[in-house]
Amino acid sequence: MTLNSIGDQARAYALQVASNRIKTTMATLTQEVSSGQVADIGQRVNGNTRALSEIESRIRLTGQMQQNGADAAIRLQAVQDMFEGVRSTTADLGMALGISPFADEALLNTRTKEAVSAFTSVIQKFNGTNSNRHILSGDASDIRPISEPGDILDSLQALTAGMTTADDVAQAIAGWFDAPSGGGGFLDVAYHGTFGPPQRIMVGEGVAVEMETTAASPAVRDLLKGLATAAIIDRGALAGSHSERAALLSIAGRTMITADGTVLNEMGRVGLDQQTVQRAQVTNGASLNTLERARGDIRSADPFETAAALNEVQSQLESLYAVTARLSKLKLVDFLR
Repeated sequence: MTLNSIGDQARAYALQVASNRIKTTMATLTQEVSSGQVADIGQRVNGNTRALSEIESRIRLTGQMQQNGADAAIRLQAVQDMFEGVRSTTADLGMALGISPFADEALLNTRTKEAVSAFTSVIQKFNGTNSNRHILSGDASDIRPISEPGDILDSLQALTAGMTTADDVAQAIAGWFDAPSGGGGFLDVAYHGTFGPPQRIMVGEGVAVEMETTAASPAVRDLLKGLATAAIIDRGALAGSHSERAALLSIAGRTMITADGTVLNEMGRVGLDQQTVQRAQVTNGASLNTLERARGDIRSADPFETAAALNEVQSQLESLYAVTARLSKLKLVDFLR
């Protein structure tokens, strides 16, 4: 009769290996129960992880476009808020300047001071920031887009010095603000942002918006043009001629009224971009939900199967501990008896 036996040290090693294996299996199953996902994806997909990789790649891309859309929405809203703030300062003033005859010198001086204050306030708003980025500087978001109001008026004062009619002063100021880059006007002297193609932001699959509005945009320059035309009177333009100064204020008012329409058009264009972003956000959200469900179907662990396997492993571990406890109580005397 052949007897197979195992020594104490070998038995201890075998018990330790079995214990480690069962504990590892239990830890894996516990993780699957708590996370709801299988621990071994490769085994679930039989080693073919291509489909899962494609899904996760699309999730990352869609998530990035969703983040781009959120950032674009914030920036576009900042532009709208900026223009709303500017219009609250200039809309009524433009009407007041454009329709008043200014027969009274005191009223003329009051409106002139209002124009100077509005010019300063508007430039401050146009130089505003959102998330520490200058809104109207184009790609140079770390640079303030427009020079100080006083510096601009200094340039216009030198430009209009010696002129004696309102038309001449208004045309000179309009030419300075309308001059193209390289023409020695606003874009060269007072604008410090970037030119060129606007920043293009992908907010969805095949969908992009462009950050077109800068301080070089016609809507901004036209409004500043009207304000500067009125404010230059405070620098002594057309001094000694009440009628010409009054005429210049009227021209400034009409320029501001026209510019207000241009601003509204710009706000409308920005509003269309906002709608594009909102639609893309909805589409991205639906796509993410679909992709995440597909990924979950691949990676999810069956809770009932996992719980049953965990119970089985727990039984195995309890049996192993029982055997180990019984073996640990063996004595040489009992063995020899």
